Amino acid sequence: MILRGAHLAMYQSATSRTRLTMHDVSVSVVVPVYRSAAYIEACVRSVLNQQAPVDEIVLVDDRGGDDSIERAEKVLAAGEVAYRVVRMPQNSGVGPARNAGLAAASGNVIWFFDSDDIADAAFTTRMLDELLRNDADFATCTTRFVDEIGVPTGALTPVLSAGALTGDEYAGLLLRSKARSYASGKLFRRDVLGDDPWGTRRAYEDLSAIARVALDSRTVATVPEALYRYRLRDDSVSHRVTSDTRAIFEMGDEVLEMLDTVPDTRQWRSTARSFVYREVLIPAAHMAMRAEHDGGAGPVTDELLRIARARVSRRDVLPLLATGEIRSAVFAVAMLTAPQRYANMLRHR
Repeated sequence: MILRGAHLAMYQSATSRTRLTMHDVSVSVVVPVYRSAAYIEACVRSVLNQQAPVDEIVLVDDRGGDDSIERAEKVLAAGEVAYRVVRMPQNSGVGPARNAGLAAASGNVIWFFDSDDIADAAFTTRMLDELLRNDADFATCTTRFVDEIGVPTGALTPVLSAGALTGDEYAGLLLRSKARSYASGKLFRRDVLGDDPWGTRRAYEDLSAIARVALDSRTVATVPEALYRYRLRDDSVSHRVTSDTRAIFEMGDEVLEMLDTVPDTRQWRSTARSFVYREVLIPAAHMAMRAEHDGGAGPVTDELLRIARARVSRRDVLPLLATGEIRSAVFAVAMLTAPQRYANMLRHR
């Protein structure tokens, strides 16, 4: 394998690192907290109730202006796990909050936990078992989606077979939508994360960050059980068109720039093309079109559609068809030839 630049340095670090055992593992849980008063107590209890107890909980106050932190501290004060609170200077978003929590954490294994979610009591047991057994850089499990009151919707993230993948293999699955980038359904060795794994974006922060970590990893342990429960909230940024929605294009650009730095760039080319349509252009255009259908047209939706149309190319249609990306090819043709008709069709789906 030929490696270059930062990727080479990270890979060398991974190959020379110390193998962890259950005796020297220390798990820090980093929980960014922002306006989650209705959910934070259940979140914290699910961490405290882990069958393999965690060593530390780091709450990051992202200045939501409610009593979420106070509620969390009340639960933690009655427990037996050490905790600390990191105060952000101002509301900064989940990425910077995770970075701040990571900087304050003392553990050599890190679990990033969203403050409105919950985890199965066996999460740490199963994830640590597979992380250590495979000498992996991180472990990932299946995530179950639940509604606002915690009832399972029946939907799961893609289920991966038990075992281990190379970091490149897992990154390929992410970019082909065969795996999901949710950070909270993963357990990381601290040394694979670096100092600031997340950027400053307020939305779409996970995919490029997790893809980068995967490319810098030697081994990823895969756990098929659904051990993490992701709460679907109507007020989620991913469900609304706001000024932060523009970040979807930044995320796509970051991934493409990242792939330009890895070895064998040519083998990633078709994966990158498909990724851009599936995870960037189609979602951006669909969110904008649906917002317009619901009376939410404005400068942001106009910009989303303008950028999406500008990035669609006739030259992509045949390669997309050749790789079985029929939906993306149809989208490209429609956006090039009949965008309004396509928008009208989307209204009735």
